[in-house]
Amino acid sequence: MFSSTNKKRSDTINTSMINTIIGDNAKIEGVISTIDSTRVDGSLEGKILSESSVIVGESGTVKGDILAVEILVAGTVHGNLTAKEKIELTSTGKVLGDMVTKTLVIDEGASFKGSCTMEVMEEKAANPAASAVKEAAATHTKGGSDKKSDKESEKGA
Repeated sequence: MFSSTNKKRSDTINTSMINTIIGDNAKIEGVISTIDSTRVDGSLEGKILSESSVIVGESGTVKGDILAVEILVAGTVHGNLTAKEKIELTSTGKVLGDMVTKTLVIDEGASFKGSCTMEVMEEKAANPAASAVKEAAATHTKGGSDKKSDKESEKGA
């Protein structure tokens, strides 16, 4: 009924263009900002900002947030993940933090503790009025009104 495939998840992300690799024995602290794909097999304490893919290998550990187009986790991440397209957790992947993405893939055996928000871009585009109402409500519930808007309303009246 449930067939298992031997296809590795790392094959689903284009790994041919990985230009930044943090090796097994490397320990880095700080912010990494890249245009190309990044692979972490060592230890990183800080943030990763990528305009492409981020892969956390089985031996990789990240203590910090990751923002990328696609994120694959086979190691451990203690932080929030935000992917414009897809987040994948392999069977060895562990995430302790929140995730925001369009597509989420979690293999059997992976662990995840946090919340997940799956954003549907078409829904936002199809109903911009509803999105505007939600944003206005969120702003209103955070307390206070927009003084600039109030002054502009007074000028127009």
